[in-house]
Amino acid sequence: MIMGPCAGGAVYSPAITDFIFMVRDSSYMFVTGPDVVKTVTHETVTHEELGGSVVHTSRSGVSDGAFDNDVDALLMLRGLSIICR
Repeated sequence: MIMGPCAGGAVYSPAITDFIFMVRDSSYMFVTGPDVVKTVTHETVTHEELGGSVVHTSRSGVSDGAFDNDVDALLMLRGLSIICR
């Protein structure tokens, strides 16, 4: 469950899990952030464009789903844990 920024080496941990879920507009996953991208490529990108929930649910396929808020995400996770018993 990604409920906030996840950057640098920390992004490798979610990648080896069975499921990844994100919270829209508050969770991001990327190896390096917008500041480094700007320095290296001179391209301006936002956290969302670089590794937000939309990118990872619709383009990269890294995330299995996105939720509107933390509560909805946790309720879904609770339901999933019951199903997986």
